[in-house]
Amino acid sequence: MRYRDDIDPSRTWIVSDTHWGHRNIAAFCHRPDGWEDLMLENIAREVPDDAGNTLLHLGDLSYRNNAMFRAVTSKHLPQAVRKLLIMGNHDRQRPSFYKNSGFKLARPFVLRWGDWDVSFSHYPWSEKDDGEATMPENHLRLHGHIHNNGYTRTAYVPFLKNHVNLSVEQTKYKPVNLGLLLSAVIDGHYPEGEQLPDADSVEKPSHHV
Repeated sequence: MRYRDDIDPSRTWIVSDTHWGHRNIAAFCHRPDGWEDLMLENIAREVPDDAGNTLLHLGDLSYRNNAMFRAVTSKHLPQAVRKLLIMGNHDRQRPSFYKNSGFKLARPFVLRWGDWDVSFSHYPWSEKDDGEATMPENHLRLHGHIHNNGYTRTAYVPFLKNHVNLSVEQTKYKPVNLGLLLSAVIDGHYPEGEQLPDADSVEKPSHHV
């Protein structure tokens, strides 16, 4: 993964696994009634529609009802903000589809936070995708993909060390501010009243800056 220096954590909000248009996801992940509208309302409320802000989507934006997403749903997302998409396993449309929906495609990347490398991917860390069986020291992975179903197929495991699962089921269907998240998970600073992922989706790193 390459490093990026154009991401301002204080002005970046992250969301993952929205799956707009995916009817079966509601039952599979026990989503509430009206979950699609709920996500739009939460994004509109949490992300100021300003050209200096970024909405980073960690994959699985929409499903087979893609025409509806592009023609209708995408118009209700903030229009001035930069919208980046790291593609997930359900993002199978041509690049022009995402461009016409207001998203710029981005490869998984890394940024620095103090002494830490923070990587962004649709997937948890894996030797196949990342080239090493275990993450380096002082590395944090932000990802989606697993929803509320754990990290293994054989048993539910609520977290992996130095991982944060940002699937919408873990964030109460709200985008999460990146700066607040990293301050909480790495630095141990928890701003009172701010929305962060549920505790079961996060294990704090074992070393602090």
